[in-house]
Order: sequence, then structure tokens, then C-alpha cells
Amino acid sequence: MNQKVKIFFDGNCIVCDLEIAHYQRMMPEVFELVDISAPEFKAERYGLDFKDVNENMHIQTEDGEFKIGVDAFAYIWGKIPRYQMAKKVVMLPGVNAVAKAGYWVFAKNRHLLPKKNRG
Repeated sequence: MNQKVKIFFDGNCIVCDLEIAHYQRMMPEVFELVDISAPEFKAERYGLDFKDVNENMHIQTEDGEFKIGVDAFAYIWGKIPRYQMAKKVVMLPGVNAVAKAGYWVFAKNRHLLPKKNRG
């Protein structure tokens, strides 16, 4: 059985949830979603630190390697045919540095984004 790419995402964040759900709809056979906001989520089950996984998006590749932030997005985009060019562009040295800076700002302010109404 082939392993799927595990995407660890904040399902309570509307922006995060919409984006990751988009990838899942495009390639359900490739991605497994792990909602870090779910009460049953335990970071240590995956060899992760709870604080780290809440500060930056993580993925776990099919081979078990973890990628974080922009590198995680680039890996995801590399799995989706229509996003191949986005992966190539974001990995260019200057673009990559700007993308990582932008992601850092986003990640530090994610708590300010609208939350899902769960209830």
C-alpha cells in the first residue's frame, strides 16, 4: 500500500481549511489531512512537537520526511499537475527567500484570521 502525504493543518482556521481542502479535492489519492485543531490530535503520535506544528504548517512525505512552511507547500504543489510551475517558481532562490519571509509573517499572525464556528 502506498503512503499518502500527510498534511498537518489548522482546521479551525478558515483560510487554512479552505486552502488545504482545495488540495484534497484535487488529489484525494495523494493527500491525507490531519487536523491539528481536532481534540484527538496528539503531535507526539507523529513524532512532532505540539508547539512547532501549531506555529508552522508541516507535512510528512510518503517516505516519512517532514517539510515545514514554504518547503511543505512546494512539496504539495509538486504533487498537483496544475501547480508544477508554482513549485518551480517558489523554489527559485530570490523568490524562495521572499516566500519564506512572507510565510513567516503569515504564520506569526495566523491567530488573527477568522476561526470556524464549530458550534
